[in-house]
Amino acid sequence: MVILEKYVITTETSILFPYYDACGKLMSMILEGDQIVFVDSRPTDIIDYNLRRVGSSLKGAAEGADELLGRTFMSPVSLSKTHQIYMTPTCSPKADACIWLAVGHVDTYVCNSGGTVSVRLRNGSVAELPLSPYQFRERVRQACTLQYSIETNTRQAMKVKEDYTQSYILKKPEKGMNYEGE
Repeated sequence: MVILEKYVITTETSILFPYYDACGKLMSMILEGDQIVFVDSRPTDIIDYNLRRVGSSLKGAAEGADELLGRTFMSPVSLSKTHQIYMTPTCSPKADACIWLAVGHVDTYVCNSGGTVSVRLRNGSVAELPLSPYQFRERVRQACTLQYSIETNTRQAMKVKEDYTQSYILKKPEKGMNYEGE
């Protein structure tokens, strides 16, 4: 078994599971496309590493999600708006048992007895998650709402005007505190 030191989440990454090696060290087992990859980092640390690669962090992404969704418990995060990679945790990201699911890979799910759901992913794989159907639907709903909010806010920020009719000289007077436009 090959164990990677670092892992870059891609559009093919569907789920990050906690995985313990033979010595009991917590690592990750990741389903990427049609292969399983092992990484020498906790799932939550992989999420944080990937967010830091794009100038954020897990803390910042969770705070941003809370701003858009209202205070939530176990916030989903946006790893890439451009590639529509939104991931949600199954429990507290601080917990060793935390699994991260890319909601865009969810095809269908079935309720199991014992309070779990079996999630069929787009690639045909099935993962049994320790969530009640209500918890699962809520996590997916929050991630979809986050995606919608981010895309809506991005469209609002894309104000394009090509023919400007007014320009200014902005400067601070010698004895003033504020800048003025001429």
